[in-house]
Amino acid sequence: MLDKIKKTKEKVEYILTHYPESRNNDMLLCQLYWQQWDNVHNMSDLHNATPAEAITRNRRKFQSLGLYKADKKVKEGRLLNAVDVRMGINAI
Repeated sequence: MLDKIKKTKEKVEYILTHYPESRNNDMLLCQLYWQQWDNVHNMSDLHNATPAEAITRNRRKFQSLGLYKADKKVKEGRLLNAVDVRMGINAI
């Protein structure tokens, strides 16, 4: 079954579905993705792995559509961080 999943988006969705804790933790999401599909076992294997940005971008897209929601506390923290970033950019 897993070998039928080809696109990054579908792979991320599989992980978000089967590992709910990955909805709150991008590092865990990337780790699970790399282990499952990119066969990453050590740091040198990361050279050919799917970029973390591609993985987390798909998670953000799903969550912006209301799917695979993060815990309320995590979601609030992400919103506060986004506001801080915007304030910093405006200060420049």
